[in-house]
Amino acid sequence: MKTPQTLLRQILKQGRDLLPEGLTGSPAGEGDQEYSIDELARVAGTTVRNVRAYQDRGLLPPPERRGRAGIYRQGHLSRLNVINQLLERGFTIANIKELLEAWESGQDLDHVLGLDSVLAGTWTEEIPVYMDPDELAAMFSRDINEDVLRTALEVGLFEVDGDRIKIPSPRMLNAGLELYNAGIPLGALLREMEVVRVDVDRLTRSFVQLVVNHLVEPITAEHLPRPEEIARLAEIIQRLRPLAESVTNAEMARGIRKHANAFLGSKFREILKRYDADALRKAAGSGFGKPGA
Repeated sequence: MKTPQTLLRQILKQGRDLLPEGLTGSPAGEGDQEYSIDELARVAGTTVRNVRAYQDRGLLPPPERRGRAGIYRQGHLSRLNVINQLLERGFTIANIKELLEAWESGQDLDHVLGLDSVLAGTWTEEIPVYMDPDELAAMFSRDINEDVLRTALEVGLFEVDGDRIKIPSPRMLNAGLELYNAGIPLGALLREMEVVRVDVDRLTRSFVQLVVNHLVEPITAEHLPRPEEIARLAEIIQRLRPLAESVTNAEMARGIRKHANAFLGSKFREILKRYDADALRKAAGSGFGKPGA
């Protein structure tokens, strides 16, 4: 039987390979429309010289070759339209190249757009901590098994970082440890964490959508924002977090009070009913309560 330490060291060795393979998105279909380079430039409202320059700089994928002819498709036209919009909004070729590379590789775009520097400080993230397998095993030793470790990786409770275990959110770990020490099994905590993450993601998405619809949309209704407008968008987003936290905390307090009263009240009523039933049975057995007793 594998010990918790053995399982954790196996995780370090195999890393994310223990996780199920993620779904890989297929690139969008490029359509059947074909263009020569002259046709593409004309439809996109640019010049053949620009099309070739964008290809040379890596902004535009090369065409399909048919003999000596280059065949362009809808995907090339869509990319050219994006490039044109970004140039019109004041972005440089270097900015656009960085943006498109980040987009294609699935990276966050906050750095490319400059949002990370504007939001730094206000949206301070937790500082991760690192542990060796023995430390983590000592915390949750009685409940660690392969299924639990797989789930912990999937929900991001910890990550593999070389020969160490990385804890991205010490606050999450400490909260889970306190509940675990109170008697809640680790597997149950992780399942609840998955549920909470889905619910919170839905809540935050709804809140952000509210702000986007009514505050961001007017700025970006027709075009991508200019670089100077990015700061304005970041300022709007900055104000979101404390407001969202206030609303969430207030609703969480209300909900916990409501459901604690409901669940505990129901439980206590069941216990009292059993006490009443026991008392009646005892009274009947002793003769109390009988006529003439």
